[in-house]
Amino acid sequence: MRVPLWLEMDGRRVLVVGGGGVGTRRALWFRQAGAVVRVVGLSFSEELQRRARGDSGLELVELDAGDAEALRPHVEWADIVVVATDNPSVNEAVWRLARSLRRWVNDATDAERTEIVVPYTLDLYGGGLRVAVTTEGRTGVAARHARDRIRECLEGDKGLGTLYEAMWRVKPVLKRLIPRAKDRVPIYYRIDEDSEFQRAVERGSVEEALRAAARVIAREARRLGVETDADRVYEMLRSVEKPISPL
Repeated sequence: MRVPLWLEMDGRRVLVVGGGGVGTRRALWFRQAGAVVRVVGLSFSEELQRRARGDSGLELVELDAGDAEALRPHVEWADIVVVATDNPSVNEAVWRLARSLRRWVNDATDAERTEIVVPYTLDLYGGGLRVAVTTEGRTGVAARHARDRIRECLEGDKGLGTLYEAMWRVKPVLKRLIPRAKDRVPIYYRIDEDSEFQRAVERGSVEEALRAAARVIAREARRLGVETDADRVYEMLRSVEKPISPL
């Protein structure tokens, strides 16, 4: 059973076996996410060669991937191995070697045996909301259309945008005022369930949503013995800097 996860790739090591079109796309995808990428093969696309010349985190190694003895140290180096050649026997050998060394495998040539699925992704609100869609190899065409329809739906939802804008400001302020998670977590739900906050979100008014959230936070903070008031909390919410997207 595959489970959906978001993985921090910064500094992780990815070995891509195959320097053609598929290998190029996977190598650059993982590199963009911050991984150190090594591509092995007998030839490499022009794009890979161009990008590798100016990027120390992208290494190209000319090697016959069918030579298990020569390939083994590269697989041992990697956290993730991407199988992406056009030779079925080589792909089989690479997959078996990676599995024997307990490395995570993304098999771009066989969806049924891949351990890591590369989904179609969608970023909204400056990268603050990220969506991944996959059919686990059954049909990429349908997955891509599903992603595009999700984009259309969410981009047109003004209330969701308002909710996002208000709540990413709420989190750091609540953490500052109320350090204990067991006291803090229920307050998120009380804000979301507050009728004035809900009406503000429906109207698409971030200003009104923040004022409603401030009233709830101030009330709950005082209940927990934290001296504050709605105006002060509102100013704290307004002063929160927008988070920077990791990509």
